[in-house]
Amino acid sequence: MTIVQQIISGFGVPNFNVLLPEIIVLATAILVFVLELFTKYRNVLLITSVLGLSLATLSTLTITEGAVTLYGLYIVDSFSLVFKFFLLISTILIIINLQSYVDSKKTSYGEYYYLILFSLLGMMIMVSSPNLVSFYIGLELMSVSIYILVGLWRKDYKSKEGAFKYLIIGGAGTAIISYAIALLYGKTGSFDFARIFNEVQDKADIGLTAGLVLLILGLALKASAVPLHFWTPDAYEAAPTPITAFLASISKVATYALILRVMVEAFPLVNSIWSYAWAILAAASMIVGNIIALRQKNVKRMLAYSSIAHTGYILAALASPNGMGFTALIFYSLVYMFMAIGGFIFLSAFEKDSRWTNDIDNFKGLAKKHPIMALFMLIYMFSMLGIPPTVGFMGKFGVFMALISSNVWWLAVVLVITSVISAGYYLRVVAYMYMYEPVIEGKFNLTVSEKFTVGFLAIVVLILGIYPTVFWDISNILTSILIMNVGVR
Repeated sequence: MTIVQQIISGFGVPNFNVLLPEIIVLATAILVFVLELFTKYRNVLLITSVLGLSLATLSTLTITEGAVTLYGLYIVDSFSLVFKFFLLISTILIIINLQSYVDSKKTSYGEYYYLILFSLLGMMIMVSSPNLVSFYIGLELMSVSIYILVGLWRKDYKSKEGAFKYLIIGGAGTAIISYAIALLYGKTGSFDFARIFNEVQDKADIGLTAGLVLLILGLALKASAVPLHFWTPDAYEAAPTPITAFLASISKVATYALILRVMVEAFPLVNSIWSYAWAILAAASMIVGNIIALRQKNVKRMLAYSSIAHTGYILAALASPNGMGFTALIFYSLVYMFMAIGGFIFLSAFEKDSRWTNDIDNFKGLAKKHPIMALFMLIYMFSMLGIPPTVGFMGKFGVFMALISSNVWWLAVVLVITSVISAGYYLRVVAYMYMYEPVIEGKFNLTVSEKFTVGFLAIVVLILGIYPTVFWDISNILTSILIMNVGVR
């Protein structure tokens, strides 16, 4: 063994190959940071970011063996690799649409690119965390970067207000999670999920329960679940719309993955506690999110409340703490990412024009001016509502069946009723596009990347709805891997 190998082994890193995606993203972020100091050409930053993300995406496909490394602080398995792959692909789709948007709003900063990359790195750490310390580091790296991204809109008071609200409430969430980690460490003597699992067997006392409940509340805040959702509508509406797409889809999916890993690997023997807690939070999110969304005339803000409702649909799967529930959560998380990105990039494409304010009236007659784009938006609205053959229907159906299999009938009923309520605002967008005369004269100038992104994701949403088997099988495999991880490290 060479000296270098001994040093690497001493740091608990048996193979740098398993960390290659994170290394590439970090190197790209640092490179973009340096380039931003010396060039005024934002396209250089865009191209560098896309190339780095593309290399990182490809590197996830080269990792064939899992590993637990960095002294047990980091795990690379199929669960984390699949989520990283989709997080990277989705970030590329958002970044390629960012520059034209910020240019149109005269708010172009080079900081956008490396902050997105640092935030993405935090998410990649989150989904690979088998330890309370590493997940906390990843969560905060993601959160701090997003606080800044939300407030980067130049000379816009709402942007600063939204970022400030997110910072204050997010900081409260950080404090809650920190206290939860302290309690859990005090009761179990470890930060590692596997060791916590071994310590909590038949020891669900007051201290452990308090730590677990606080951990759930802190993670629920990051996932924008009711009643910890107050930052969401203001932050989503205030942020530049491509950043809203990043916040509403990629960051939330990473949080869902983290929640699932923590609950399944560290606390499977006390699932009677956390399944009920998540059920209450899910029900509140579905009810409040959908009812308030009905009253919104600004479609961007409406989609913000809609995302709260979808948090409820996704987290409802945790009320069924078994393989079917976990599979439903993974499936719905991944497909929701496609719907959310497509919907918000649609808004950002039209919002570049000063005539477009995201008011519901702006959608009047849109099908006559941009019939293909209107069709894509129709697919997104139908999918978020859960109308077959879109993949949104399959996502909700999976959660519904998981709840029924676990006899959580009341939450299944809430899911169905609130989905019916959501028709009031999703179908309103469709009706305005197809049943009214245009109120805005002339066509909108849309870029090729915007048309491609919105169209590509709409087709994916439709294809996965017609043929969801492959995605469901992938979700089922990832569930099996999580369950196999329990208590073995």
